[in-house]
Amino acid sequence: MILSPATPADLSELRALHHASWASAYRGMVPDAALAAPLDDHMARTWSDLPAGLTVARNDTQLLGFVRLIPNNGWPYVDNLHVAPDLRGGGVGRALIGAAAQQATSEGRLWLTVLAANSGARRFYARLGGVEGARITESLLGLPVVTFPVIWARLAPLAPGR
Repeated sequence: MILSPATPADLSELRALHHASWASAYRGMVPDAALAAPLDDHMARTWSDLPAGLTVARNDTQLLGFVRLIPNNGWPYVDNLHVAPDLRGGGVGRALIGAAAQQATSEGRLWLTVLAANSGARRFYARLGGVEGARITESLLGLPVVTFPVIWARLAPLAPGR
């Protein structure tokens, strides 16, 4: 697996992987109708240009996953962490969150939000030392969803090779 900054040439693969990840992970957590046209529209807007702060994971032939880190006043925010659905559990997500932690080392912490109903992701983040904060309600595809912030006040547990 090779981790590198994303390039404009990655846009179509990023869009397809992000779409597949949401369609797979969020099925049953949001109405199926939201995973049709609203998801298509969201992905078209999200991937019309290459956002800053993206790291991709690739093998020789395919995009395996990506992470996007956004500076946020001393609390870098993991805006997206997605792995191809058929590759979940294989270490790609762990490598990507480690790459985000390496980028955030000057801040010494980072955070993200996770759907309350996404028990698999919540367990993954807890295994990596993430601590959940208080429930919040956000909007996903125009629908209210309950999420938890997940906070790493120390980045050492996320260091590659741990």
